[in-house]
Amino acid sequence: MTQVSATLKYALLSDKKMNLIADLVRGKKVTDAFTILEHLPKKGAKILYKLLKSAAANAVTNEKLALDDLVIDRIEVGRGPKVKRIRFTSRSRISHYEKYRTYVKVVLTTK
Repeated sequence: MTQVSATLKYALLSDKKMNLIADLVRGKKVTDAFTILEHLPKKGAKILYKLLKSAAANAVTNEKLALDDLVIDRIEVGRGPKVKRIRFTSRSRISHYEKYRTYVKVVLTTK
């Protein structure tokens, strides 16, 4: 059983939102996951689609595996660093907010 992986760091999305989308495609065949993610109207679906496509390309070109035999073994979603930002409001005040980042790792195996 060959394992192929692809990682993405500092994705501009929170880990909670990415984990909801990753739950939809965990354990599925890669071709089925492509069709699910193509028709999902979420920002995280587009990010995960590109990462899954990269992992599949790694498997096909580097390991010489067939695309139809690939299955998503695991998707690890982790919390990345948060970036602190400010927004100016009325009466010379400042509102603080944080933007969250995500680490995602996709591991594919053969059937």
